[in-house]
Amino acid sequence: MPPPAAPQSGPPADPYAPYGTNPPYGTPPQYGAGQPYAANQPFSAPPQQTPPGGYGVPYPQVPPPPSGTNGFAIASLIFGVMGGVLLGYIFGFVALSQIKKRNQNGKGMAVAGLVLSTVWSLVICGVIGVAIVAANNDTTGTTGTTGTTSGDDTSVHSLRIGDCLNDLSTEDEIEELPVVPCTEPHDGEVYAEFKLTETSFPGIEAIEKKADPRCADLLKSYAPAAVDDPAVDTYYLYPTVESWAGGDRAVTCIASFDPARTGKLKG
Repeated sequence: MPPPAAPQSGPPADPYAPYGTNPPYGTPPQYGAGQPYAANQPFSAPPQQTPPGGYGVPYPQVPPPPSGTNGFAIASLIFGVMGGVLLGYIFGFVALSQIKKRNQNGKGMAVAGLVLSTVWSLVICGVIGVAIVAANNDTTGTTGTTGTTSGDDTSVHSLRIGDCLNDLSTEDEIEELPVVPCTEPHDGEVYAEFKLTETSFPGIEAIEKKADPRCADLLKSYAPAAVDDPAVDTYYLYPTVESWAGGDRAVTCIASFDPARTGKLKG
C-alpha cells in the first residue's frame, strides 16, 4: 500500500475562491514584459515644423545680371550722331521697349539717340524755314515789289500775278520771259491766271475763243481803269500741244503796254 502523502505546507486552499483568481500565495504576479523606462534621458526639443505652403522664409531676391547691350540702342545712337532722324527715332523706341523685357544694357544710348534725333529735327526745320524765307525774298525781288533789279529770264510756268515783264513777242512758242522790277520800264504785267477744263487738247482756236473774253473780264477786276486805257492791251500765254501732254492747263493773262511804262498797273 502506498505511503501516506506528506502534509502540504501553507494554509489550505480556500474552497470558495472563484475560478481564475490569483495564483496561490507566495507566487509573485506576472506582468507583461514592457519597454523598460530609460533613466535620466535628456530633454529633446520638438522637431521643427515646416511652414505652411505659400509662406516660405523670405530671402532677398538678387536680379540676374544684364544679358548684354541692346543692338537697337547702339543703332539709335549711331543714326542720332549721323543725322538719320527717322531711323534714330525708330531704333530708339524699339530699344527702350526691348531693354526692359530682356534685361539688357543700352538705355542711355537709346535715350541719347532720341535726343540727338530731336536736335537734328529742329536743325532741319530751321534750315527749311530759312530757305523758304530766302526763296520768298528772291521771288519778291523778281516780281517788282521791291527795288531789286533782276531781268533774269523766268519760265512762263513760274510767273506770278504782279510780275512785270519785258520782251513780249508774238512768237508761236514762248518758254521764258525776263522779269524786271516794276519800278523800271517794262512791256507788261501779269494780272490773272485760270485753268482750262477740257479733258483733251481743244486746239488753239478754241483756247483763243475762251481766253479773249475771260482775260478781258479779269482785267476789269484787277485794274478797272486800264480797260479804257488805249495804251493797255491784253496778252496771254496758253498751253501748247506738248505742254498740254505734260499737264499744263494754265492760261496766263498779261496787260501789255505800248509804250513801256513804270509802276504797277494796279493801285
